[in-house]
Amino acid sequence: MHLEPKPLDAGIQWFSYAEGRQRGDAENKKVFLVFNADWCRYCLQMEKETFQNPTVIAYVNRNFVPISVNSDKEQDIAEKYSVRGLPSTWFISENGERIGNRPGYIAADEMLKILKYIGSDSYLTMSFEAFVEKAK
Repeated sequence: MHLEPKPLDAGIQWFSYAEGRQRGDAENKKVFLVFNADWCRYCLQMEKETFQNPTVIAYVNRNFVPISVNSDKEQDIAEKYSVRGLPSTWFISENGERIGNRPGYIAADEMLKILKYIGSDSYLTMSFEAFVEKAK
C-alpha cells in the first residue's frame, strides 16, 4: 500500500517510537517525543490546542521527526525515559542524544518558543531565558 504524504498543514505527522527514531537517524533530524495516555486530561488538551496550532504543526513537521508514545501501552519506552508525569515532552538530537525534556502541559505560544530554541540549535550556546529575551 502506498500512502501519499500529507500536506504540512494537515496536522503533526506522528510516528511510532521505532519508526520515528529510525527516520530521525536516516534524515539526520532532531526528534520531538511526546509521552501521553488516553486518560490524561492535559495530554488531550495539548492535542486539541497546542498540536492543532498551524504554526506549531508547520514547525514540527518541517524541523523535527515527531513521535507520540502512549505510556500505558508502551511502558518500556516510558520507563527508558523515566517518565513520571504526563504529558512529558522530550527533544533528542540528530545523533540520538537527549537534549532535554519538559513535563506538563505546554501552550502553543510557549511550545513554539521551545521548538525554535531547540530547532535553531540555540540550546548549544545560550539558556532558554536568554533565547526568549533575544527573540523579543
